[in-house]
Amino acid sequence: MKTVIRYPLALAMIASSAFTTAAAEPEFHKGIYYGPDNATAYQKERCQLDIYLPSDKSTKFPVLIFFHGGGLTGGNRGGPDLTSQGVCLVAPSYRLNPKAKCPDYLNDAADAVAWTFKNIEKYGGDPNRIFVGGMSAGSYLAALIAMDKSWLGKRGVDIDRLAGLLPISGHMITHFTVRKERGISAQSGLSDEFSPLFHVRKTPFPIFIQCGDNDYPARQEENKLFVAMMLKFAKQPTSKITYNEYPGTHGTFGKNKTKQEDFARFILKHSSREFSAESPSEQKQK
Repeated sequence: MKTVIRYPLALAMIASSAFTTAAAEPEFHKGIYYGPDNATAYQKERCQLDIYLPSDKSTKFPVLIFFHGGGLTGGNRGGPDLTSQGVCLVAPSYRLNPKAKCPDYLNDAADAVAWTFKNIEKYGGDPNRIFVGGMSAGSYLAALIAMDKSWLGKRGVDIDRLAGLLPISGHMITHFTVRKERGISAQSGLSDEFSPLFHVRKTPFPIFIQCGDNDYPARQEENKLFVAMMLKFAKQPTSKITYNEYPGTHGTFGKNKTKQEDFARFILKHSSREFSAESPSEQKQK
């Protein structure tokens, strides 16, 4: 079932309250199913996405697919409101542990991205300017399906069409919930085929990674290791991978204004759009 609503934007808070919502009034398409035809009842419940469209539809707009956090065990779809900057938000939810197990989460993430590539143009989005990001567990999903081309390849999509990847404080090793499913301690540093680190490769799209300076233990280190391996072994150009830390813990650094502006600036830069640090209310007053 698809619902089209127009009202002040109120995105669900993601795991770390990383973004505040703005008082914009975009077009809102709610509860679009993106999963397979032969779905279970639980898939039909969780494999849904919301689309927030910019008010200016005079030209095709860039798109951000943003996966929520929650340790693969919780969370609700939502994400950063960049509609006032002319960016469309696609916010999927996905199946969760314990009702789901790996690789269900990754299949859902890949299905959501494939759906967006194949359908977003109908809503005015530009399929050649699609960014993928997420917070924490959502970042893990985004990074893994972007680095391992097989997830989207099975769905007839070349993930190298991405305009950019934006992992926020995500696992670059195998996610701790996936490790727990296998009876492996969350303290182990497992990196197998279900980790972005396992799939380092030179990418044509730029990557912007963010963490808190007082983030979860070893979270900065595994992201720095990912960057180092991308640079040394995958020969990723330094111009196409950036790592930044911002003051705060896993649950608070996302509120940093500079961090939020850097996130938006990255998307707009690689969409050939000018960044405005003004809030939507300030823009309306002009």
